[in-house]
Amino acid sequence: MRIGVSDDLERAVELFSSSEEECLEVHDEEGKTISILTLDELKEIFQEVPSHLSVGEIIHKLSTDLHTTNKQARVMNEYSELLENEIFTNIINSLYDGVFITDGYGITVKINKAYERITDLKPQQLIGYHMEEIIKEGYISKSASIQVIKEKKPVTLMQTIHNGRKIIVSGTPIFNEKKEILYVINSVRDITELLKLKLRIEELQELKNLRQSTKATFMNDSPQSSFYHSEKMKKTFQIIDRVAKTDAKVLLQGETGVGKTMVAKYIHEHSTRTAGSFLELNCSALPSSLIEAELFGYEPGAFTGALAKGKKGLLEIADNGTLFLDEIGDLPLELQVKLLKVIEDQAFIPIGASKLKQINVRIIAAAHKNIKELVKNGEFREDLYYRLNVVPIEIPSLQERQEEIIPLAEQFLEKFNIEYGLSKTLSIEALNILHEYKWPGNIRELKNCIERLVVTSPFETIASKDLPYELSEISNKQESFSTEMEIIPLKEAVDSLERNLITRALKKYKTTRKAADVLQVSQSTIVQKMKKWEI
Repeated sequence: MRIGVSDDLERAVELFSSSEEECLEVHDEEGKTISILTLDELKEIFQEVPSHLSVGEIIHKLSTDLHTTNKQARVMNEYSELLENEIFTNIINSLYDGVFITDGYGITVKINKAYERITDLKPQQLIGYHMEEIIKEGYISKSASIQVIKEKKPVTLMQTIHNGRKIIVSGTPIFNEKKEILYVINSVRDITELLKLKLRIEELQELKNLRQSTKATFMNDSPQSSFYHSEKMKKTFQIIDRVAKTDAKVLLQGETGVGKTMVAKYIHEHSTRTAGSFLELNCSALPSSLIEAELFGYEPGAFTGALAKGKKGLLEIADNGTLFLDEIGDLPLELQVKLLKVIEDQAFIPIGASKLKQINVRIIAAAHKNIKELVKNGEFREDLYYRLNVVPIEIPSLQERQEEIIPLAEQFLEKFNIEYGLSKTLSIEALNILHEYKWPGNIRELKNCIERLVVTSPFETIASKDLPYELSEISNKQESFSTEMEIIPLKEAVDSLERNLITRALKKYKTTRKAADVLQVSQSTIVQKMKKWEI
């Protein structure tokens, strides 16, 4: 049976209905057969093409669709053949970065050797499986291919894979002529080592900053220039100089503010560990949980509030250096046990870790409390006390080394003048009052007092009236003594009167020669008295 190109679809249906033929010959206006229309084709297109189209138009559409389908099939076949090609496989296996290929539906079709190396996943675990299934298995945290298929554009994201490594995945779609995705090519790069290197660089920078700040502190507070003005401290430093050259543990004791930290720094700077770090921890300044974290460090996620990357403890950072534990008497008993273990074995376990870390750290301890009394009261472990107390050094109070007050005051005055860009001086009366004051806060109190005077004094010369109230009381007592003549030991009265007269004469006449003439004594007597009183 035949049908013309100008006939419509209804005519084709009638012809098929009135006969048992399975096909119709389609002829053109000249009567030539140009195509065959089968019943199956008619059934297939009946619901898809408009009924007003002519048979010729329908034949043309079928021909076009068939060509497109065949072309797409050829493209798919070409890609499929390429993926299976041995040369292509060798090429992607030669790459250092991983390659992961899925089809347009998200099903894995190809991976290279680098991807296996990076992820520890084998082809049989991935190929043929949809990305959603791979995520459910816990092999990867999320899929770049799924994102590419959804967004129809290249996507880059970070994945966490089952072995805990971090990888960067860049997915790129391959489209056909209809802008449909045929494949997604994923480039995979392992950044775990890069992140570790970044973390290591950050830690090294922190350590460098810590060391620089420590050295800056040494330059600003040099114990050597502060403590060599009294016989008592000279004898103490003779011991310190000998101990510094060894790794013997030192226990510094003395009142708050006498300079225990400065002595500890001095020991470190004159030891064989001077190239290492000097780190300090005040055991009374933090709660026990934080002291433990500061000392021993912790692993990532060791406790609520811990840093995601973990933290190195002072013991580890001070490796090959010195760790100074100030106010050791306030260290909680439970941490004393751990510290004892560190001292005995030179090893520790960070919080949340399971591996022992070996270290080489010199520990210097200090306390203002009487550790022996704490041991008697059960507040300090006896075994730890004897471990720390290899070389006990008592730092005398500033009141016990009164001859250092004036040199220290002058040193601090120079320091703060430089710091604040000033040129203040201390009057003789002010120096005299500073010398007579008891300084319960020791060197720290003296230092703070001089800084306060430099900052607040309105004139270049700091006078006695500029001194804080507690120091002014001494000046008032000196004046009341000269007017009321309190009954005191004769030697003390003579010394005080001599000091008062010489100070006033020096203030008025400016030179020792003139002051000696007025007081009718030799100039050498004035100089000797001044030397005695450190004026």
